[in-house]
Amino acid sequence: MTRLSDFLSHEGPSRSSVVSDWLVKTEGLSSDAARKRLSAKRLKAPLRAFPVPLLPKKEAFLYLQEQRYEERFWLKFLDAMRETGSVFGLSIDGMIARHGLVLASEFAVISGASASGVKGQLTATSVAERLQNAGVLQLRNFDGLDYWEVRRDVFGIPDYSGNRARDLTEKILLDGLRDWVRNMGMAAYNQVKIRGEQDRRPVSSYLFDLAGPSFLLPLQHSGKQQSYFVADVFSNTVVSEHQVNYFIRKASATHSLLRRNGAGLIAVLLASGFTGPALTAGHAAGVILTTPRELFGRRTGIALQNLLSVLSNTAAYVSAGTPDRIANLIEDLAEIEGASGNLRGVLFELLAAYLARRTAVSIDMGVRASDPETGKTADIDILTFSNQGSHCHVIECKGRSPGGTVDVREVENWIRRLPIFTAHLKAQSHLRESKINFALWTSGTFEPDARLMLENEKRKRIKHPISWKEGKDVLQLALEGKEKGIANALREHFLHHPLSLIAG
Repeated sequence: MTRLSDFLSHEGPSRSSVVSDWLVKTEGLSSDAARKRLSAKRLKAPLRAFPVPLLPKKEAFLYLQEQRYEERFWLKFLDAMRETGSVFGLSIDGMIARHGLVLASEFAVISGASASGVKGQLTATSVAERLQNAGVLQLRNFDGLDYWEVRRDVFGIPDYSGNRARDLTEKILLDGLRDWVRNMGMAAYNQVKIRGEQDRRPVSSYLFDLAGPSFLLPLQHSGKQQSYFVADVFSNTVVSEHQVNYFIRKASATHSLLRRNGAGLIAVLLASGFTGPALTAGHAAGVILTTPRELFGRRTGIALQNLLSVLSNTAAYVSAGTPDRIANLIEDLAEIEGASGNLRGVLFELLAAYLARRTAVSIDMGVRASDPETGKTADIDILTFSNQGSHCHVIECKGRSPGGTVDVREVENWIRRLPIFTAHLKAQSHLRESKINFALWTSGTFEPDARLMLENEKRKRIKHPISWKEGKDVLQLALEGKEKGIANALREHFLHHPLSLIAG
């Protein structure tokens, strides 16, 4: 055991097969004798075998007791998982690509494991649970949603505060990608589903950010199984050779399952960039690796990259930015705005915030409001303060395509959340005596029953009054403030866009 201790002390924690090979070479043992010598039952302190199996073929991970809490322990373990193609290693690298944090419901996408049972393979749920038992993942709750978070301390991942901005940017990317897929005829037009949609389903047991049945000629075979176009999206990650492997494994497994029934697959990974080795690995595996700049064009790609920065601190952008800067961003993203409801909402929010900021002392955006008594939460789009906080103005934004409307259900939902906003603000000691009012702004119009509901609600609310603005009212606000750039952006992209002829 002394020689084994010396080996592990010099080489660091290692796979049992590596130690076994060393024993065969240095001590002349047979492979079988070496394996028996390393069995958990025969190991004695200070030698240890990690108790949670994370390597294939029941291989052990050996270390000295003193090494368990060293910085290199998990790095060496991750190397071992990578070397063996362990699905647990793929999942950790997928988590790292997501900056260490992913919605629990989306873990199956980045794990490389199946979302539902595939014979002889672990499901993504089982992978997450075992990594949790190993002390690698922990379940966290942010804003009422469950997330898996990887141990940042052991893998050297910095804290990440841009989760909301990243998720929203990726939804916009997925909207744009779906539009591209539809227009190119890569998949059935009305059957392309993306992350966040309830009717999205795994493809042959594997879950992707985007998936749709494809009828392209190269994918047509005699089998009854449907062929598919699938994709995953990263908004702010340069994917490395290790991080690309989860996608390669998932795409290869899906293709293999489809091929058994005579079907095929086209798989695309969209990210900010890729390292050279990642590109080599992806091309060798037959998957498509591309960037927003390559897919949507240089101008739109750069604008999408800038959008992520804007969404990371929208309030600061609105406060420091000029109207031309906001108008230019909208213009640069015009290529994909037609298909992206998420993008249209974000851009209208920026315009509305700029106009609201003109008469306020300060502004905040994307505030997660919480009622201390009920625990209920809701998002505040725009929150402005006047006269040192004596007046709070809470604005909800509904960006719409030209000719679009806000229906009564959306108004009901907004009214239902007003008590949460009120409780949240009143819980702040410096805002307890503030006057609070609420507003609902849209770039479109309100349907008649929605307007009637607003008028009825307005008569009831004296202490915390409500108001609303349609697109023409927001435009009038810009004109009165002589904000020519903002007014032009509203006219061109929200009010009088050529699409309004179709919508009408």
